[in-house]
Amino acid sequence: MTGTRPPKLDLKRDAQRVLQENWLRPGERLLEAVPVWKLPALDGIPNPGWTAGQLAKQVAKVVGLALLWIVFSVLIAIVFVALADGITGSGGDSGKPKRIKGPGVVLRGEGEGSMMGRLVTPALRRRGWWVLTDRRVAHVAVQRSYGKFWSGSGPETKIDGPVPLETVLEIPREQYAYDEDHRFRKTRMLRRTKPAGLYRRITLADGSGVDLRRRHQ
Repeated sequence: MTGTRPPKLDLKRDAQRVLQENWLRPGERLLEAVPVWKLPALDGIPNPGWTAGQLAKQVAKVVGLALLWIVFSVLIAIVFVALADGITGSGGDSGKPKRIKGPGVVLRGEGEGSMMGRLVTPALRRRGWWVLTDRRVAHVAVQRSYGKFWSGSGPETKIDGPVPLETVLEIPREQYAYDEDHRFRKTRMLRRTKPAGLYRRITLADGSGVDLRRRHQ
């Protein structure tokens, strides 16, 4: 594959086969792979600085969003936010379970001096997966991927040969405790407390750590 571009991955669908063939060690078991397109949610940890390249991309993104904002009316935006917060009532129970939503990954700690806080760098803004195995937890970055909106749909990714991956952060199993716990979130407008889902909780020696939302729940 020398001289060819790496495949453009679907982070929602390609995790298991790409990690299995290109990243997992012999005998290592994959427990969870949470796709990320930006910096994870931070709980008690300040945002890291931006690199020059990240800042340029962010400026371009802001300009694009500003143009979209002109196209769509403020009224429509308010309606969508209201629906997201559950302000508008429903005519009845549809019989379907309510969708529980929360961030895919939460990095928590008591400030940037905590063990997890010291590991938070601008590199964690890279697209890829937060991966939990029976031996380690890591942030694995990819070179090319579809955006979040387009992930999970379309034709299957054609992969011919090795896929280049980079381990941005890695914590071995002996350095953390593992548990599962429910997280809660605050709605944007009324600040109501709602369930965010069941998370795999990785806790370091000082109590800081990583929460990964379970895919199946």
